[in-house]
Amino acid sequence: MCSIGITNIEKPLESSNQYSKFRGPDNTNVSKINGIQFLHNLLHLTGELTIQPFNKDNIVSVFNGEIYNYLDFGDYKTDGEVLIDLYKEHGVEFIKLLDGEFAICLIDFDKDIIIISTDCFACKPLWYDFSNGNFCIASYNSQLTELGFNNGTKLYANTTMVFDLKSCELKNEFTNFDFDINQHKETFDDWIIAFENSIKKRVNSDYKIYLGLSSGYDSGAIACELLKQNVDFKTYTIAGPENSEIINRRVQMIPNHEVIHMTRGEYDNQNKYLNETCEDFIYSGYNIKGDKASMGLGHICSKAKDEGYRIYLSGQGADEIISDYGYDGNKIYGHSEFGGKFPDSLNGFWPWHSFYDGTQIKYLNKEEYVAGHFGIETRYPFLDKYLVQEFLWLHPRLKNSKYKSTLDEYLTINNFPFAKEKIGFNTLKGLR
Repeated sequence: MCSIGITNIEKPLESSNQYSKFRGPDNTNVSKINGIQFLHNLLHLTGELTIQPFNKDNIVSVFNGEIYNYLDFGDYKTDGEVLIDLYKEHGVEFIKLLDGEFAICLIDFDKDIIIISTDCFACKPLWYDFSNGNFCIASYNSQLTELGFNNGTKLYANTTMVFDLKSCELKNEFTNFDFDINQHKETFDDWIIAFENSIKKRVNSDYKIYLGLSSGYDSGAIACELLKQNVDFKTYTIAGPENSEIINRRVQMIPNHEVIHMTRGEYDNQNKYLNETCEDFIYSGYNIKGDKASMGLGHICSKAKDEGYRIYLSGQGADEIISDYGYDGNKIYGHSEFGGKFPDSLNGFWPWHSFYDGTQIKYLNKEEYVAGHFGIETRYPFLDKYLVQEFLWLHPRLKNSKYKSTLDEYLTINNFPFAKEKIGFNTLKGLR
């Protein structure tokens, strides 16, 4: 995880770095190439420590995130080095070859084009404003507004856009990954293999892994697979409305676990700290920093950072994709669109609202803004494009067989305890 900023105006980019600098605590670099300013804040996780932007053959690129398959294309020292070479070989659609969680900006000065792109679910934020011959591209909207760009738009999930460098006009736009919605697979086997691979690629780092552990499905599946792969990791549980019997059984299986009894004072301090220092974002009608779960997440991230952890594995996306917050047509929450009952055909149904939008984008923003503030890289196994594709391929009979049927199957066959009644979490209920 890093943060980036690119603009063609003269105002110093450093002036916009108030919040974004926290995302990259290892190095900040500002450079000017062919009249364009580039800012990069580095969180070093993959390969050798490399300062961005990358500059080769009059092509310049910066990116935030992780590209998991970069070694498939050559003996590169770090993942970002692959971008320009792939672009030179494959053109603007080089993005389709990437497997990862990323936000990318690439400028070809010979062709006078700017390419901006994000992964399938826009896990890493990227904002842009092209107007009146000027442009700004950045990780946070606050960077744009600080520089005088007041029409910032968050780049939509699974999207690449190509702009003219001089006129700032949109020249091309396309989808990065085309999901197949033919529901034909009759077993969970391939989904389970894809889940194993999703975890494996996200723990390929020299840095320690942690996650928040509840008594439910999502964090339980991640913890179970980490144990199977013999990964050194830690779990944190904030005392609250959890199934204590399930938590206790899980703790006996996990070598490194901590239960956090968050006090009201700690909650209030975290609230105050985030309000003063974290990028602002409106979430479901209220300030994100008033969100109860954000305080719990911030508290865990703060402790994890102090203990040397840099990579947080999140369960985000499981509710939106596997269940739509419901089962058999019954909506657990009001924002559920179809109550988890998948139709015989996804034609005219896919993508459902929360697949890309709704709580999907809102929760991603919460985790990226809060965890990012502590210099923590958040990774999202359930938003792996190959895992999601395997879920879409499952026959509706399998999708609808149980609540979160894939996870129920996985946890059951691995004898990992989980609470089937687990449907939410409220940090305030666990305060002392």
